[in-house]
Amino acid sequence: MKKIRKLFDFSDFLCSIKMKLLLGKWGVMVLILLGLPCITLAQKQKVTINVKDVDVQIVFKQIKEQTNLNFVYNADQLKAMESVTLNVRNVSVDAALAKLFEGTPFEYKFEMQSIVIKKKTERVGNEKMVLSGLVTDKNGDPLPGVAVLLKGSTVGTATDMDGNFKFMIPRENNVVLVFSFIGMKRQEVAVKDDKPLRVELEQQDSSFELEEDATELDEVVSYGYYNVDKRHMTSSVTSLKMDDIMMPGVSSVDQMLEGRVPGMIFMQNSGQVGAAPKIKIRGTTTVLGSQAPLWVLDGVILSDPVNIDPTSINDLDFVNLLGNAISGINPDDIDKIDVLKDASATAIYGPRASNGVIVITTKKGKVGAPSVSYSLTGTFRQRPRYTDRAVNVMNSQERIDYSRDIVENKLEIPDLESWVGYESAYYDYQSGKINHAEFLNAVHKMETVNTDWLGILMKDSYSHNHTVSVSGGTDNIRYYASLGYSNENGNIRGEKNDRYSALTRLNLNYKNFTMQFGLNGSTIKKEYTPEKVGVTDYAYNTSRSIQAYDDNGDLWFYQKRKADAGAYDQLFNIINEQNNTYDKIKTEQIGLNVSLGYYLLPELKAEVFCSYNVSNSNEEIYFGEKTWYIAELRKKNAETGEIDFGKTLCPSGGELRLDNTKNENYSFRGSLTFNKSIDKEQEHVVSASVIGELSSSRYSGFKITKRGYLPERGLIFDKIESMTDGNLYTKYNEWLLTDAARGQLKDNLTNLVGLIGTVTYSYRNAYIFNVNARIDFSNKFGDASNDRLLPIWSVSGRWNMHENVLRNVSWIDMLALKMSFGYQGNMSAQDSPRLIIKKGGTDNDFKEYSSTIDRYPNPNLKWEKTSTYNVDVDFSLFNNKINGTVGYYYRYTTDAFLSKKVSVVNGIDTYTVNSGNLKNQGYELTLNFVPINTMTTVNGERRGLVWRFDPNFGSVFNQLIDKVKHKDQVLQDEVTFEDYLNGRVQISGRPVNTFYSYRYKGLDPKNGAPMFYGTEATTIVDGEEKNTSEIYEAMDREDVWMTVMEHSGCREPFLQGSISNYLGWKNWGLSFNLSYSIGSKIRLFRLYPNQGVVNGPEQNLRRELVNRWRRPGDELNTNVPGILSGRDHLDAVFPWWDGETYDFSRTLWDMYDFSNLRVASGNYLKLSSISLRYVVPESFCEKLRVKSLYLNLSGTNLFTLCSRKLKGQDPSQSGSTDLINISVRPTYSLQLNVTF
Repeated sequence: MKKIRKLFDFSDFLCSIKMKLLLGKWGVMVLILLGLPCITLAQKQKVTINVKDVDVQIVFKQIKEQTNLNFVYNADQLKAMESVTLNVRNVSVDAALAKLFEGTPFEYKFEMQSIVIKKKTERVGNEKMVLSGLVTDKNGDPLPGVAVLLKGSTVGTATDMDGNFKFMIPRENNVVLVFSFIGMKRQEVAVKDDKPLRVELEQQDSSFELEEDATELDEVVSYGYYNVDKRHMTSSVTSLKMDDIMMPGVSSVDQMLEGRVPGMIFMQNSGQVGAAPKIKIRGTTTVLGSQAPLWVLDGVILSDPVNIDPTSINDLDFVNLLGNAISGINPDDIDKIDVLKDASATAIYGPRASNGVIVITTKKGKVGAPSVSYSLTGTFRQRPRYTDRAVNVMNSQERIDYSRDIVENKLEIPDLESWVGYESAYYDYQSGKINHAEFLNAVHKMETVNTDWLGILMKDSYSHNHTVSVSGGTDNIRYYASLGYSNENGNIRGEKNDRYSALTRLNLNYKNFTMQFGLNGSTIKKEYTPEKVGVTDYAYNTSRSIQAYDDNGDLWFYQKRKADAGAYDQLFNIINEQNNTYDKIKTEQIGLNVSLGYYLLPELKAEVFCSYNVSNSNEEIYFGEKTWYIAELRKKNAETGEIDFGKTLCPSGGELRLDNTKNENYSFRGSLTFNKSIDKEQEHVVSASVIGELSSSRYSGFKITKRGYLPERGLIFDKIESMTDGNLYTKYNEWLLTDAARGQLKDNLTNLVGLIGTVTYSYRNAYIFNVNARIDFSNKFGDASNDRLLPIWSVSGRWNMHENVLRNVSWIDMLALKMSFGYQGNMSAQDSPRLIIKKGGTDNDFKEYSSTIDRYPNPNLKWEKTSTYNVDVDFSLFNNKINGTVGYYYRYTTDAFLSKKVSVVNGIDTYTVNSGNLKNQGYELTLNFVPINTMTTVNGERRGLVWRFDPNFGSVFNQLIDKVKHKDQVLQDEVTFEDYLNGRVQISGRPVNTFYSYRYKGLDPKNGAPMFYGTEATTIVDGEEKNTSEIYEAMDREDVWMTVMEHSGCREPFLQGSISNYLGWKNWGLSFNLSYSIGSKIRLFRLYPNQGVVNGPEQNLRRELVNRWRRPGDELNTNVPGILSGRDHLDAVFPWWDGETYDFSRTLWDMYDFSNLRVASGNYLKLSSISLRYVVPESFCEKLRVKSLYLNLSGTNLFTLCSRKLKGQDPSQSGSTDLINISVRPTYSLQLNVTF
């Protein structure tokens, strides 16, 4: 087999050449004279070599080390050369090689930065021929730096300073050369023989063609409204190619961004299919408003299908199953993603972009014959198992042992009628219902049953994804269309997320006209078990000694009653709940956008852009009449079977909740763009745009809850009379008067008018200055006119130091300094400067229409305003082997919205004011190393090795600031101690989502009760013992809370990033991404969810309780409290501070669960994705009659390294929430991609 050591990679060369070319031949010639490598310079480099009787490859290595020239040769052929001896000092490379190969059958040739070694009579594969020629413009002047490429390969060269080119290609039929040059039309020339060619390139008709070529070469960044040349970009933007972040088996693009964008905080708190992650860019700039970024698709601003309240969106424990703005987008249709982070990049979007902007650019057709691609992905998703580290709960025997201790300590067990398990058997034995042998048999059965709730309620799932696309085009029209279907099945039985998607893009240019047309649509169908059923929570928290089926294989039910349930029949089986409930969500979306442009002058373009998007989301939540939920409402007597007429809330049938939301929005943009060099030398270039925008967004729909639903009888609602046999349905009739039962219509309209201006000036391609500005108007703010207008602006600059001061530094390919400053703003969607009255219906007491106050007038309300400073350094070193960006940002928000308390006599008790200040700052680093790259393509087969190593990180340090109150002072008017514990408190000088914990002291050696600092009955003050209650009564309650608590940390990390690797060898490619998160603190899952009240026997417990305190001395080996009884138990449930004005906890058990002992580090290192790809060789593809084919085996979320203290708890989930969510699950996928 032939070994190719190094081949010239023309694609990399082409990219680097076009990065450095100016528009026009004189600029190109200047650049070539200043620094582009050429054959003459390569030949004249000096070397010194002194070797004797060595392999010739040793000589090649020494020349490469001294000159950075690469060698291309056939290792097998060189074996014919004997050991060589060479002794030269300070001679040219050309002279050294001439002496080396003198008298040998080999010859050499300089090809740009490479030296080709071959036999003088060499024939490799097919017969070769040498092509040469001259490239000129229409005036006959030679064009240097023109790229000449053999079509369908990476073989090529570039013209020299005289416009000449020469290189060797296989002698084949239908040989076509492609000539491309910035500012000129791309031209294809058919080659019939080896006679010299003369090619004349024409200037491009419009800047559209220039934009298209630059886009294909990945030289532009999309700002959504327009594109920016990377060399002139002054903003902080992270660009991602979709091919680099694609994760087969993951259905939405937002889930692929973990660790990929410096400065982005990514949090995924649920592994349910279709659940949207939480994303923040560069910290928190608002407290009450939405903290989510703005999504833009092909220049169209996207809206969420359902306008979820910002309070829920910002809640770290909220699971969004309704989807976000990009849920309907097929990742296979995406070409690249640009994340706009600083004010310079986001200013054009006004107040909607204060949290950053994520711009998605979809694929478009390329010049060439039509090609059809098909992608198939099959995915296996693994369910949780009791053997997993993350499932740290008791087995049957451990749970029965705990119940024995409860009974032996004679603790009162609640819900007597719900007894099951050991307690039920013991009660039956004590009451004489069963004998001792039957009791032992029942206990033995419960100890060994070990019901697999995770296996019963969940399953390993299989999913599949299909995408078929067609693309192609000519120089004047390009097209791309695709259809996609994604079937994603969840691990919870019955859960799924199906998506049907379609996309069409058409790009047309004819002379001075341009047109872009886009049409996209999607339908998403999701099915879940209602959250109220709590399947995952039940699987984790239900005793494994409870059986799911009886001895006959039928469902086994037990009474599950609340304290006030009386003797009502409320039989429960979780499988029955799953089978008789559902939560169905269906979202349909379609979007249309059209852009028309006309070049009034070569440097002046007018363009109009129109878009229309509409989505319709329907959610149906159903509880059947056989469910425990309905039994709880029905109030049926367990003995008589009769319904309690006065108390029933659902006399017949089940319950159906309907929630419909329609989102309709349109936008219209008109723009004028000017781009011109204002001098003959093209040293001064000015670009300017003026954009006018009009947009409207409307959410409408209804929400209603109906009872008496009988779907099995023809989807009908039962007729329920207000009275039956003289009995009045008192509670049911009262429920019929509620807003939920009567239904609510919703309508929310937002209109926006904006004017945008942007100006960019470039001098000698080295100094770039940019100004962006936008002004918006809102009637939601203030009576003063200056409060209603929001001017958002930014100034930024870039210094390409490699173009002047560092021009002659050989190891620096590019070094640029970027700086920007600007303002961003935010608006409140709910508030108004005027009084808002909510009109109601007839009041039963006054028999007249009634109204209530919805929003209190706020004439002084202003915009939230954020000032942003940004400094970045972009660099590329050592022939582009090391690339990256290092940056720092500082964001300061003033007049942030905060909620204040007002007297309820005003009709409301909260009021929004501009009284907050927020500070965010951080550092960002992106690196791209290419230590090895010998990859090339020979006769359609890949040869060589490539290794890419891409680490990045971004830090976010966030603080609430108050200019009056000192650090650690509360900013809210009213606060509870629960707000401190769960992170809702707003503390000056601390980050948002900061939480506090009780200070754990140890276990009482007498009884194993938990002890805490600050809870002692007496305290020594100045040598005198005083009652602690007297001391606390003299203190403010917030000071008391800070005495018994300590600052634990923030629930959000301050640093996230990833380490990506790609290793390619021949046709194989291995890539993996390690994502990490640092700085967050999380609370462990609760050991005592009932606040010290004895858990019912049907509830399971955390396995930590196996190592509980049992006897004096155990406190030295464990920190898990023992089971208290008698007076000790009462003191723990009703501590001495209970009921006081400074009350700081409910029970000792509550303090234990919320103590610093139960806080762990949320730092983690996760293998978020790994992929092994095999690209089928072209020769084999030709036999299969396909253009390309590859197979890909991949996995996601395969392992996570985190704190041992978590004992398997997922670091993305916190014990501060009552419900346990399924964790993000590992997936394994196999993908096939073929192009015809």
